[in-house]
Order: sequence, then structure tokens, then C-alpha cells
Amino acid sequence: MEKHREIIKNLFENDEYARSLGIMLDELTDTTIKMRMRLRTGMLNFYGRPHGAVIYSLADAAFSVLGNNTNNISVALDCSITYHASPDAGSLLVVEGEDLSINRQTGSYIFTVYMDKEGDRTLIATMKSVSYRTGRPIDPDVAQ
Repeated sequence: MEKHREIIKNLFENDEYARSLGIMLDELTDTTIKMRMRLRTGMLNFYGRPHGAVIYSLADAAFSVLGNNTNNISVALDCSITYHASPDAGSLLVVEGEDLSINRQTGSYIFTVYMDKEGDRTLIATMKSVSYRTGRPIDPDVAQ
């Protein structure tokens, strides 16, 4: 529902942590999401490679938005990330996610993080996530 997506988009615009990382929301439907982030020098670990926490943060931001786009306050129950490759510093990371199963109390999701270099995509990580749906509305003036 478009009104629900607008509620979570407005909340995401005020997410200072995501903003500090440069995470941008590109697409959001009722069941899918696409976001991106450019890797910067300050995101590198002591090996000079992008920090795993930065990659996780991108996937987690997508989980937060997708999991809360029904005007139902949802919180993480479980997140499991698998890293497949180390992206190049300065590259563009893209995360795409989708609902796997949503019911009254929980939601299950899958997210895939890619490095995009001039149209070539390299798989970086996959994350599966489960949320607890509280049943409380984000905006009580809008029907769930």
C-alpha cells in the first residue's frame, strides 16, 4: 500500500546512521527493496578492505525499511549474513531484498549485496532475516 511505503520512506529519510554511510533508497514495493551505497575510505578495515560491518549495515538498512513498510512496528529477531567476496574500496554496493514469508507475528526476508562496477555485478553477501511484528502501528492514524 502506497501510504504505508510513504510512512517508512519518511522515517528512513531521518535515519542519521544510514545517512552517515551514504545509503540511498532506490526502489521500494510492498514486497521488494533496492538500496545502494558508495564505499568510502573511512569504511576500510585494518587490511585496507571494506569493513564487514559496513556491508552488514547496508543489508540491515534494507531489512529495516522492508520489514516496516506495512505500518506495523517490526524488530529484528534474527539476522544471518554470509560474506562471499570482498568488494573493492570506492565501489558501489547494491542490496536487493524481498519478502519470503509474512504472517501476523513474523516476517522472513532474503537480501543480496552486490558490487556494481560499470554494470558488472559481483556477489558480495547474502543475509537472511526474521522480524517480529509487534502489531503496533508506526502511524496510528493510518490503518494497517
